[in-house]
Amino acid sequence: MSSKAQVYKSQETVPAFLFDLDGTLVDSVYQHVLAWREALERVGTQLSVWRIHRRIGMSGGLLVNALLRETGHSITQTDELRLQTFHAEAYAKLAAQVRPLPGVVELLQHLSAVKVPFANATSGLIDSPRPALDLLSLNSSIPIVTRDQVRHAKPDPGSLSGLPRRQKCVGVRRLRARCSFDRDV
Repeated sequence: MSSKAQVYKSQETVPAFLFDLDGTLVDSVYQHVLAWREALERVGTQLSVWRIHRRIGMSGGLLVNALLRETGHSITQTDELRLQTFHAEAYAKLAAQVRPLPGVVELLQHLSAVKVPFANATSGLIDSPRPALDLLSLNSSIPIVTRDQVRHAKPDPGSLSGLPRRQKCVGVRRLRARCSFDRDV
């Protein structure tokens, strides 16, 4: 047994990884941009795609609030919920265009083969990540942290607040994780 394998036998020192899903593991950024544009247009707000693009990676609620604040528009709570639904519908039409980023499937397969635990995180709600996860050929037992499971969303560093209680499902007692996100947290 190699010395590295001996080190990783201890749950205290095993490395773990937390990967963001959209834009880090799968190439879905532009599909989200176009889906948000369609959703916003359905409630009467027209924005250039560049304005939307620079906000991608935030949770839907933060993205909408930031865009509307920037443009001086306001929105009711009902319209905000409708926007989330409209985005999900528009994204579903574009989801077939989404692909894993180069090398991601092989990386995740390697991590699984050498028993390095990892989890996925997304700013999306619990129903949204399944098609992207299916593209990655991931075992359904791989943990995923979604927006509705945490108190704060990206880019707030509190978005990782859902992890301490989820460490057990990642398989690491004292989490020594490396995080990979498409936005700073």
